[in-house]
Amino acid sequence: MMINQIYFRNYLNLLFLFKQMMNDQPPFISLESYDDINQIRKKFPSLAKINLNHEFNNLEECKFFIIRTQGEDNVHRAMKYGIWTSSSRKNERLHEAFTNKKQEVYLFFTEINSMCFSGMAKLTSAFNPKFHFKFWLIENKWFGTFSIEWLYIKDLSFKLFENIKQIQKLEGSEETLKSVYDLIDCTELSNENGIKMTKIFQNEVSNKSLFEEFPQLDKLEFENREERTNNQRFEKKFKELSSVFETIPFSFSVASYERKKNNRKSQGGYYQPPYGQQYYYQQPYQPYYYQQQQVGYQFQQTPQYWQQNNGFYQNQYYQQQNSNKQQYGKQQNYEKPARQNQQQQYSQNQGFEQQQNPESNGEVQNFSLDQRFQINNQQLQKRTKIEKTKKYPNKNEVEYVEKSQAQTSVQKN
Repeated sequence: MMINQIYFRNYLNLLFLFKQMMNDQPPFISLESYDDINQIRKKFPSLAKINLNHEFNNLEECKFFIIRTQGEDNVHRAMKYGIWTSSSRKNERLHEAFTNKKQEVYLFFTEINSMCFSGMAKLTSAFNPKFHFKFWLIENKWFGTFSIEWLYIKDLSFKLFENIKQIQKLEGSEETLKSVYDLIDCTELSNENGIKMTKIFQNEVSNKSLFEEFPQLDKLEFENREERTNNQRFEKKFKELSSVFETIPFSFSVASYERKKNNRKSQGGYYQPPYGQQYYYQQPYQPYYYQQQQVGYQFQQTPQYWQQNNGFYQNQYYQQQNSNKQQYGKQQNYEKPARQNQQQQYSQNQGFEQQQNPESNGEVQNFSLDQRFQINNQQLQKRTKIEKTKKYPNKNEVEYVEKSQAQTSVQKN
């Protein structure tokens, strides 16, 4: 039974390797232990010359770059298969450096939060936009490959590089002096700093390296390969994105492509040119917008999700609100003539009373001030025929009681 299981496992591994060869992907390669460096050099072609006494000629004409990665998985695959890739802009930068080179282009690799440089490699080919490695850490994010050859694989602490500093200037920020291990990904080093770093890799000795973690990383890679080779959704998406990437290799972005594909439009509609000509949405024509003074480059915000999809219940609420407004407007228009008739009748009654008592206004004007005050009080008493008591609070704790009589103030005890 044990022999049959072993044969069955070997058969599955051969099928797995055959599928990868048919898909033009490098086959899965691993070792039981990575203690013997001679076995590593024989097993992996890209590591055949690691940690030897290399002689560097004309370093003053070479180019040097810092490569910062998010984790050790991608560096593990780059070491085993001798390939590398990054975002479209960074790939373009490395491609231009290789095509316009006078001498070699060297890369110094480090992982975020590792506190050390893990290796040094050199570019051996230009960027190939038609070969895509499927088994990077994050699926469908990086396309195309460079071929690289590793020279040194050893963990060198950042303390050895503290005195090597370089000025870095980013768009929209001031110049800052940083150590080489704090520079961002794909930053080109000066010749002096590059030569200093190569000498440190050449002279320093370290017993630690990323090979100590290779057995665990091999397991993760094997599981990753099994999941993606048997996943039809991944294959379909990978073919779609890779076909678009090959048309615009140095300006491709998965996020912008997905945004264009979903056709998310804000209120009023936006002009959307075909993909590859314009990445971001353009605002509609606004006369007052072009009259404003614009200082610097203004980024155009992409439309939000809530601007497009208001939801079923929200649309229903707006429809009910609009219908209520229309009904309310109809009632107002219907009641307007009735109100006008009431006002006309009220004005006619007032005029009729004035005609009946033409001397009332004149009599009040002929009386003295005391007599006028008494008349006004009598008129107030007529208005308040119904007895009511209303309390009005006051800051001085005074209550005003209103009755059929005149108003009187009562002080609280």
